[in-house]
Amino acid sequence: MDRTTIRTRRLLVLATATAITFGVGACSNDKNDSAEESDHSGPVKMEFWGWAKYEKIVDQWNAAHPDIKVTFKKIPSGPAGGYTQISNALTAGKGPCLAQIEYQAIPSMLVKNSVMDITQYASDGMDKYVPSAVSSSSVGGKIYGVPVDVGPMVLFYRKDLFAKYGITKPPATWAEYKADAEKVTAADPDVKFGTKLGDANGMAAFTLQTGHSWYSAKGDSWTVSIDNPGTRKIASYWQDLKDKGLVSNTGSAWDPQFNKASEAGKVLTFVNAAWAAGGLKSDLKALSGKWRVAPMPTWKAGDGKSASSGGSATSVMTGCKTPREAVQFADFLSSDPQAVKTGIEGGLYPASKAGQEDPSLTGGDPYFGGQKVGDVYKTSAAQVPSTWTNGPTFQQVETDFTGAIGQGTLPDAVTKVQASTVAAIKKLGLSVTN
Repeated sequence: MDRTTIRTRRLLVLATATAITFGVGACSNDKNDSAEESDHSGPVKMEFWGWAKYEKIVDQWNAAHPDIKVTFKKIPSGPAGGYTQISNALTAGKGPCLAQIEYQAIPSMLVKNSVMDITQYASDGMDKYVPSAVSSSSVGGKIYGVPVDVGPMVLFYRKDLFAKYGITKPPATWAEYKADAEKVTAADPDVKFGTKLGDANGMAAFTLQTGHSWYSAKGDSWTVSIDNPGTRKIASYWQDLKDKGLVSNTGSAWDPQFNKASEAGKVLTFVNAAWAAGGLKSDLKALSGKWRVAPMPTWKAGDGKSASSGGSATSVMTGCKTPREAVQFADFLSSDPQAVKTGIEGGLYPASKAGQEDPSLTGGDPYFGGQKVGDVYKTSAAQVPSTWTNGPTFQQVETDFTGAIGQGTLPDAVTKVQASTVAAIKKLGLSVTN
């Protein structure tokens, strides 16, 4: 471990930034406090690595900017190996100039000195994006990525099945959600009102809605509070639904088991981010017109709190010789009207304020029976609590939650991941308390 990495890890606890989901934690990078001025002359060539459907946007950029060519390389999603691939390439001196980085991954990428401070190039354009996305891309007042998309949480539900089981309106609270689930199960035990909570991303998003956070930083020490009252409430609530057989064991959107259950009319709802609509449209075309979108249920009637899950930024990677041009491309990807429209067509819900007003989002959506679902997404995005701080080991948390949930109850998983996360952060050389 070099001196820069040691200092960076210590500085990780000195800055705190709130995020949409799974937040952005506290870090700094003394190696890249300021991106070096680009002195490149002649045509610029840059590589951009990511896993979203960015090919068409890159083509649009190249067509309009013949002197700055971007080549897109498709890699696995970050948690599925993409971040490891990026880090290995940077270590070997063969890394990309730009990369798709999820908001929650920015702290850990800073620990590895992988992302560049682009404040001097990007700060003037940040007012084009929703504040929560800007804070998710920033750490300690410095910008480490141009925000691309956000994932406002909503309730997807089957209007036809609601009518069949006598449910007159979507549940506004989690108490109503449970009551509706009991009503459906009483009518037909083989039919489930919703899907179980089964992973760390879901647990994080639901916890975010309660206003609690899994991390905080003070002085030179991290506090890990995964085992907090909000997460405990979430774990107990969903474990109760599971124990009573009120929710299915299938996933949602893109899960073959969920698709099969949906086609058979065996599941009525699922709670997920706006981007999950893409899964419905691609895999359940025959159910077009039957799905609708409603606000995420709340713990108290009318409290107006929602949550978010997912979202990423385009970051400039350490070693990029043309950071100014890289930021120009990143801003194009996130804010150019045609690029944003292409992103929406690929399933992204834009962080761009203007992008959220794209006609494809503000008009009626045929798949959802002509409903103006963009209004629901936009409202949800505006109701996400600004209370979340992310820690430096998000992949460890995801892995440990998945394993723990598979071996026991949700409350037990909370206890186990609290302990494993404390241990993991200590391994980074950081001070940590429970």
